[in-house]
Amino acid sequence: MVRLATVPALDTPIFRLSRGPADPFSPPDWSFALEDGTFGNRFDDPSGLDGRPPEERFRIIYCATQRTAAFGECVARFRPSLTLLAQLGLIDDEEPLDAALAGTVDPDNVERGLIPADWRLRRRMGKTLLYPWLPFVDIADAQSINYLRVVLAPLAHDLGLSDIDLSSLTSQQRRFTQGCARHIYDQSDAQNEPRYAGIRYLSRLNPEWECWAIFSDHLMHAPGWPSFPESIHADVPDLLTVASLFGLTIEVLSGAYLRP
Repeated sequence: MVRLATVPALDTPIFRLSRGPADPFSPPDWSFALEDGTFGNRFDDPSGLDGRPPEERFRIIYCATQRTAAFGECVARFRPSLTLLAQLGLIDDEEPLDAALAGTVDPDNVERGLIPADWRLRRRMGKTLLYPWLPFVDIADAQSINYLRVVLAPLAHDLGLSDIDLSSLTSQQRRFTQGCARHIYDQSDAQNEPRYAGIRYLSRLNPEWECWAIFSDHLMHAPGWPSFPESIHADVPDLLTVASLFGLTIEVLSGAYLRP
């Protein structure tokens, strides 16, 4: 039978952008979970919908190989919405923009999204080196896709998917990708030990960005790691790079902005 393709943990540091002063590699608090029991992310545990209590569910630590990717995955939410972009394409210059939409953008340029200073100041960048304990499932590998196509066919059918392929794993169909994560987490060896540390995947925003979804209870750091988390200053080069790529404005302080 076709099995999941795997890759080893990197032998170089990985990065995580997280909120608050706590350890960036601690799992998110359950108090932030949505009504469905997930945190709204691609590989979160969906089994809360089946009545499984929190102590029997996993939480994911989302990381990236590149600092730029860690920023990009988090600030993409500040890009102008398609609704706003569509409205900008339809209205005349003299016609006022919907106030609800205007509040989400650069006050001096409605075509640019805005990274608020408060959002940036409440976050830290962590860096760590993973201990090579368990491999990661390379979910975009053809071998993994074919495996999942067989074992998760019932879930895909229930969700109305016509097939399971790379597009299924990079789409906004969170219920399916979360089902993939739950299946991977549940795999164990003959000694009933976990098989995988998490999932290796490519960002849907940029295929050059390598990302890692780590099961929090399978996370092991190399001795001496993680490093002390860094504050996010407005002029951090990787943040400026992402802001330029996405056409975002960085709020330094109230009324002061960077537009890379």
